[in-house]
Amino acid sequence: MRKARQEECAALAALMFDQFYDKPELQQQFSGIDPETARKIGPTVLSLGQGYFFSHGDVFVCDAPDGTLAGALVGADPRRLSRFGPIGQFLYALSHSRTLRDIPNSLLTQIMRNSRPVMAVHSANWYKRYCGRPYYIAQFGVDQPYRGTGIARELMEGAIEHAVEQGYPAIALETLSRENVPMYLHFGFKLKQVYTCGDFTEYRLLLPLLSPLSI
Repeated sequence: MRKARQEECAALAALMFDQFYDKPELQQQFSGIDPETARKIGPTVLSLGQGYFFSHGDVFVCDAPDGTLAGALVGADPRRLSRFGPIGQFLYALSHSRTLRDIPNSLLTQIMRNSRPVMAVHSANWYKRYCGRPYYIAQFGVDQPYRGTGIARELMEGAIEHAVEQGYPAIALETLSRENVPMYLHFGFKLKQVYTCGDFTEYRLLLPLLSPLSI
C-alpha cells in the first residue's frame, strides 16, 4: 500500500467508478442516463470528488502487477469534510474545477437531482453518539480481478495502522450495500446503526481502536 499521487486522480476515479457503478448510490445518481453516457462522464465527475480528498484527506492505493491500480481506500478526519458527504464533494468539485464544462448542464442538473435520495439517507455525524473524532473511511474498492488476493486486507489494515498512529480512537464508515457488512464485521467493525430513508438503507459501522469499552 502507498499514498496515491495527484496525477493518478483520473485513474483512481475510473477504478472507483467501475467498482461502484452497479451499486445503489451510483445507479441512483446516474438513473435516467444511458449506460454509455454514464460510463463516459462518470469517471470525470468522480475525479473531481477524488481531487477533494487529495486536498482534504488520505488516498491510499495498491498496485497491480502491470502497474495499474488494483485497489484504493480514501479516508480523512471528518472535521475536514463537508457535512453534506458525497454531495458536498460534488459541490466542491463544481466550484473548484472547469473540467465539468464539457458535460451538458442538463446532465449535471439531473445528477444533482438524482443524488437527493442518497444525500437524504446519509448522516455526516451519526458517529458522534459513540465517538467524537473517528478516522473516516469514505471510499474503499478493489478491482474485480484482484479480489480475494489480499489487497482488501492490505488496504484496510494499512488504514487502521495509519489511524492508530494518528491517535484516532475509532474508524467510522457507512455502506449502502448490505452484502458489504460481513466483510467489515470480519475486520472488527461493529454495526452501530441501520437507517432507512425512502428506497435506501445505510449501514453505519465503527471500529474501536483505543477505548473499546467506551464505544
